[in-house]
Amino acid sequence: MTNEATPLRIGVWCAVFQRETLLLSQRGDLKIWSLPGGRLDLGERLQDAAAREVEEETGIVAEIEQPLALYYMVGWNRLNILFRGRASGGVLLPRTDETRANMFFPITAFPSAPLGQVLQDALQDNPVPPRIINPGTAELRRLRRRLAMRYLWNAVRGRPEPRFPIFDVCASAVIYHRDSGHILTVRGTKSSAGEMRELPRVPCVGAAPPWVTLAEDLNQRFGVAAELRWAGLWQDAPNNRIELVFSAEYAPKQDLFRAGEWSSPRNTAFSDLDHLIVAQMKQRSGLFRIWTADHHDTVRAGDIIQG
Repeated sequence: MTNEATPLRIGVWCAVFQRETLLLSQRGDLKIWSLPGGRLDLGERLQDAAAREVEEETGIVAEIEQPLALYYMVGWNRLNILFRGRASGGVLLPRTDETRANMFFPITAFPSAPLGQVLQDALQDNPVPPRIINPGTAELRRLRRRLAMRYLWNAVRGRPEPRFPIFDVCASAVIYHRDSGHILTVRGTKSSAGEMRELPRVPCVGAAPPWVTLAEDLNQRFGVAAELRWAGLWQDAPNNRIELVFSAEYAPKQDLFRAGEWSSPRNTAFSDLDHLIVAQMKQRSGLFRIWTADHHDTVRAGDIIQG
């Protein structure tokens, strides 16, 4: 992917539970209660970023359990990934350089929070649909003024804010034919195993939510209009690559446009990454959890998916 003028910024939130309580921080800059979180650093795994932010902001050591949801922040070119974890150590600090207060709140008695929907999502047993957070023009203007004051204050103290790192982020789709169970694919590269098939995918930039960009591409290229759900997360942290995997079932009412075709997952040769994605989807079939994998979890191009 070639990084464009508005790269997609990547951040994390972490919902850390301790019995029937949830850890919240009151931000030092905006003075609002929210989940601990922050930006992803270059070369860092997303789950490690979630644990790091929790410890930096609260002193609590968190064991990260799973990703829960995606949030696109309108006006910030940013995608936040919500993780769930549990407190496993550390000492809760009453405040830090980044927070005015840190507390475990009963899950039935949260304080007033602008991002209350995120707190409610954290309580769900199953993944929630990807969400778009739009604060509105006036609120966005107010938030930018407050953050500008923070950036200026940190610069005066000799602690300038680093620039947001740029990541190679793509969104791919596993679209199942509702009747046959076949998967929507496009022509890929050739190898010793023959012609590869690939999953539809798009590069992600900051101008739009990844799932919206992917859905528009599916409709324009193949005539497929499907409601996408977030299904998986693949990351190659050393090379700063992230793949967001979405899936849907689709009942075709017409032939596919252009180069798309319905391929059997059992006898189709996929590229390495796509083979891994299809295999993960098969293993997690019927499970309402977001799967995760990294660059170590690879299979060979041309292998056949069994079962």
